Parts: sequence; C-alpha cells; structure tokens
Amino acid sequence: MKKLGFFAIFVALVILLSSFPTMEAHATADLRRQLNELTEQRNRARAQADETQDLLRGIQAEINDVVAIMLEYELRIDEALIALEDTEIALLQTQLDLAYAEIDLEEARKNYARQEELFRATLRAMYVQGPVGYLEILFASTSFADFLVRLEHMRAIARFDQQVLDDMEAAEIRLAASVAALEFLLAQYEVQLDEQQIALAALEAVVEEHEIALLAMRDNEDMVAQILELERISEMVFQEQMGNVQAQINRIEAEAERQRRLEQERLRREQQDRELAELNNFNGQFRWPVPTHSFISSYFGNRTHPISGRSDNHSGIDIPAPTGTRIVAAADGIVRTSGRMGGYGNTVIIDHGNGYRTLYAHNSRNRVSVGDHVVAGQHIADIGSTGVSTGPHLHFEIIRNGTPIDPLPFFGRTRSR
Repeated sequence: MKKLGFFAIFVALVILLSSFPTMEAHATADLRRQLNELTEQRNRARAQADETQDLLRGIQAEINDVVAIMLEYELRIDEALIALEDTEIALLQTQLDLAYAEIDLEEARKNYARQEELFRATLRAMYVQGPVGYLEILFASTSFADFLVRLEHMRAIARFDQQVLDDMEAAEIRLAASVAALEFLLAQYEVQLDEQQIALAALEAVVEEHEIALLAMRDNEDMVAQILELERISEMVFQEQMGNVQAQINRIEAEAERQRRLEQERLRREQQDRELAELNNFNGQFRWPVPTHSFISSYFGNRTHPISGRSDNHSGIDIPAPTGTRIVAAADGIVRTSGRMGGYGNTVIIDHGNGYRTLYAHNSRNRVSVGDHVVAGQHIADIGSTGVSTGPHLHFEIIRNGTPIDPLPFFGRTRSR
C-alpha cells in the first residue's frame, strides 16, 4: 500500500493557493506565464488526485477482501462452537452413562458377593452334614419315585446355585467392560474437547488480527478520503485563481483591443480628415446618380405619401429604374454609411466635404463600404426596393450641413409635374 505521507503536502498546497495574490499584471505575457504555471500545478494535482483515487479504491478492495475473510472465519467459529457444544453434550452424556454404569457395576458386585456368600454357606452346610444329610433326605422318601424326585431336586438346586454364580460373574465382566469402554470414550471426548478449544482459540486469534488490520485500513480509508477532499478544494482554488488570471488577461486584451480600435478609428478619422481637406474645395457640382434613367416619380418637398396616403415632407427625389440598374456617386467623397437604415432599406451615404453629403436609398445591393474613397461616376450600388418602397427606384438626397435640400437645382433642372 502506498504511503499516505503526502497529506501534509496538500495542506500546504491549499494554504499556498488560498494566499495567492490577485495582482493586476502590467503585461499579458506575465499573466499567461502565471496561467501556464497554474495549469501545470493543476494538472499535477489532478494526476495526484487520480493516484489518490486509485489508492482509495485499492484500500476499499482490501477492506472488502478482509471483511469476506472475517465472515468466513466467523462462520467457521460458529461451526466450531456448534461442534464444541456437541462434544460437551456427548461428554456429559458419557459421564452420566459412566456414573450409572459404575453404580450398576457396584450393585452387581454386591449381588455377586451376596450370592457367593450364600452359595458358600450352602456348601459349608452340606460339608458339615455330609452324606448322612443327603441320605436322610433321600431315605425319607415314601417310594422309589419320590426318591428319584428328591434326588433330582437336590441336583437342580446345586446346578441353579452354580448357574447363578456363573451369571453373576458374566454380568460383572460385562459391566466392567462397559465401564472401561465409557472411560475410554470419556478420555477421547476430553482430548477432542481440548483440541476443539485450541482450534477455536486459533480462529478467534485470526479474527482478532483481521479486526486490527481492518481498523488500520479504515483509518487509511478515512485519511485518503480527507486527502481527496483537500485535493477537491485545491482544484477549486486552482480554478478560481486560473479564472482570476484569465479574467485579467481578458480585461487586458479587451482593453488592448479597444485601444487598437480607437487607434484605428483615430487613424481612419485622420485619414478622412486629410481626404476631406482635399475635398474642401468641392464646389457643389453633382452628377446625375442614375445615368441611364432620368424620370422623377416623386419630387422634393410636400407630397402625399404613396403608402400611408398622408401628407409629408419628401426629403429627396425618387428615380424609378429596373432592379439592378447602376447607381453612381454624384461627386468625389468618402463613404460614411453602407448598410440598412430602417425604412430606407439598403443605404449609402457619401461625405463630399464643405458640409455636403449625398444619400442613396432602397438599394438592392451596396457595392462600397464605410471609409471607401469614391470618385464621381463610380458604381456604388444597384437599384432596388428594400425598406419601405412601392417599387424599384433610387431615393436620392443632397444634405448640406445636416439638412436635406432640393437636389434639382444642382442638375440645372426645375420641379415639374
């Protein structure tokens, strides 16, 4: 099992990360270096966390193995206890049988002694009386048949006494053998009981050893879990610090981008100012914006709006033409607007200097971009009907100092109906 001594390392790491200063860096390179260092530290911490997780899984697997072994040993202990109880019961039963057998043997011995004493007394009486006693018994017979009966009776008494002695002796021998067998069985049970108790003590000792090992594993499991928690906290600290550094980088880069755009805008405006300075000699002469079409469908000034039907002030003139017809710049200038403008649709606005601007609206397509420097007669858009429009046409305006004015006088034309 791996050593768990890196616990203190993570504590120190968390303290270090939590005190990591949040500084406003003066250079993106320094912040990126810090970010790279934090990334490397986080990657090392993640690798360490993976190892710790593997270690935890290994400890848990060992715990499961030990628990399984302990369950097996506890089952064996239960079986050993049952066997031990069976042996103890058998031992007690044998002891009880032995006690009864010893009582029976003692009683048999007493009976045998009494019968033997009685038999000896009979023999002594017969010996004292001698043949006369037998003869007296026999000659007291009243007939020969009675004589034979008396004689057989005397012999039966002698045989019975002898049989009783023989039976008593055989019973004593059997009882003695039974006692001896019970004593042997009792000795065997006692030996078996001792062996079972020793085996049971060994099993309990093994279980106790596994319990100690299991406690140590549980302690290691808790320690590794604490380390994993510290690693999780350190990951959060890494993420926070990396987020702070990345936010600083983003702020610096955003500010740099803003400054770059401001500088570009400044340079663009300076360029436009230079170009406008060149245009300041503009004398107010314009070209017709749709060279191939000259009809005017709506003039500058008050009119009835073709869609709403209300009276309104028309700020330019409308020149109808097929969709896609070329629209040209009315004079040299710089494109200030190129895109959609509400009801005007696709619109181009050109600055000509000296306060003059021209507007080209409802285009199907704009062909110039903001900042482009155009010359009179240059193709800048195509006729269309985008925005609020009743059909394809060019809405053309001339604006002087921010106010739309009637374009017709600039082309030597007058309003006609």
